[in-house]
Amino acid sequence: MADGEERRRAVCFNCGADISADDAQCPYCGALNPSGAEKAYMDALDDINDETGELAVDAQDDLEANVRSNVKRTVAVILLVAAVLVSLFLAATCMDNKDERRAVTDYQAREAFRSQYFDEFDRLYDAGDDDALSTYVWALSDDPGFDALFSWEHIGLLKLHDNWEALRSASRAIDEGDFTIDDYTWSVSLALRMTRIAADGGTFSTALSPEDEERASGYRAYALQYLENVLQMSEKELVAFADEVKDDEGFIQRDALKKSLEARLGQLGVLR
Repeated sequence: MADGEERRRAVCFNCGADISADDAQCPYCGALNPSGAEKAYMDALDDINDETGELAVDAQDDLEANVRSNVKRTVAVILLVAAVLVSLFLAATCMDNKDERRAVTDYQAREAFRSQYFDEFDRLYDAGDDDALSTYVWALSDDPGFDALFSWEHIGLLKLHDNWEALRSASRAIDEGDFTIDDYTWSVSLALRMTRIAADGGTFSTALSPEDEERASGYRAYALQYLENVLQMSEKELVAFADEVKDDEGFIQRDALKKSLEARLGQLGVLR
């Protein structure tokens, strides 16, 4: 098949068959193909225009016959246009119905997830075992209702725990000498947001209860220690460092942070 022909393929909205974009109707189920029907309409309209232009030079005795022919063709075109409009309306309605069904299915999946797992989340939370909680939660990430997790009341604490784990992994990678400037940029940005030296950009925007905030204090303290170790700065110096790479709203600008880190880590002999 030529390249031009490959580009003129379509999918029947009714049966899903692969058809030619030029087909006015699906050859499998007979449903109207809007793009093909529109092409047929435009071709027919071009023919009418061509034939109408030739009327001026036709013989008088053929005029009535040509007019009758064009009237019939015009009626056919009008009917075709009406059919195209109806088809487009039905296709849009079909898409709306699919979206509605998908929304209902997603809602049911989220409700099922809450019903099945939230009690266990609460039990692990009450036990104070954030490691076990995180392991249990993320093992469920393939569940179709997993998005419901983000409505759990302690999700903010779980996010802080998981980012604390990420910083611990970053520390090990640094010790092993397996860390790039992009890795430093990511981890320092994360730590600045965890410590609230920089705005969080939504990552930790969930308000923590006083109890959760108390449990999160250890995670925030670790993030501060990570920054002090990596940049060899005091907390006051870190605040000044962050101010140079933040925008007016307090959010870290990645390119500015990367540039400042390259300079600082170069001074420390970390990057060569």
